Amino acid sequence: MVVSSVIKNIGIGLILFLALAFVWVWKDKEYYKMESERQNENVSWQIKYDSLRFSNQVLSQDEIKDHIVYNNPELKKKLDAANIKMSRIESLVSQTLKYRDTLKRETDVSGLVEAIKNSVPKSQSWSDSTHCIKVNGSVSYDGEKLKVVVSDRQFENKTDAVAYWERKKWNFLGIKTRFLGKKVFTAKVFDECGESRMMKIEKKK
Repeated sequence: MVVSSVIKNIGIGLILFLALAFVWVWKDKEYYKMESERQNENVSWQIKYDSLRFSNQVLSQDEIKDHIVYNNPELKKKLDAANIKMSRIESLVSQTLKYRDTLKRETDVSGLVEAIKNSVPKSQSWSDSTHCIKVNGSVSYDGEKLKVVVSDRQFENKTDAVAYWERKKWNFLGIKTRFLGKKVFTAKVFDECGESRMMKIEKKK
């Protein structure tokens, strides 16, 4: 009777073990299937990036960290300066804007002709540039008119919008602290030039 009971318990234990093993294998298979689909979707977006000029990537926390460290080191410096830990980043929106205007515009400065009538006709190129804007052109005098020509304008700006969480400040014995404070989500936008505003809308699942 005792032997029969032991065999019965062993059988139940074996069944439970096999059931747990089956669930583990199934869960593991589902995980790798989802990971494969995610990676394929990321690759598909990356392939279409040049033509669509848009990419939507779903990355793990480690992949986000690698992306920032290797593909956007300037953002890494900004995050460090703002004391934002990469482990707290929930989403990242990066935008690069380039603008170029090659339309020529002339400015007639004939009022200066009398002052330069004795000079030799000459054309002089010029350029003006800042961190974000580059302007090129020339100044020419043909013996009668002095003209300033703007021939090329270029504008470039890079924007990074980072959504992350931080702990809300609360009062402890009259002292404001974030220690053990409630998690709240916030965002910060880093602009190379000027100021931008963004809105991100996600479909409810």
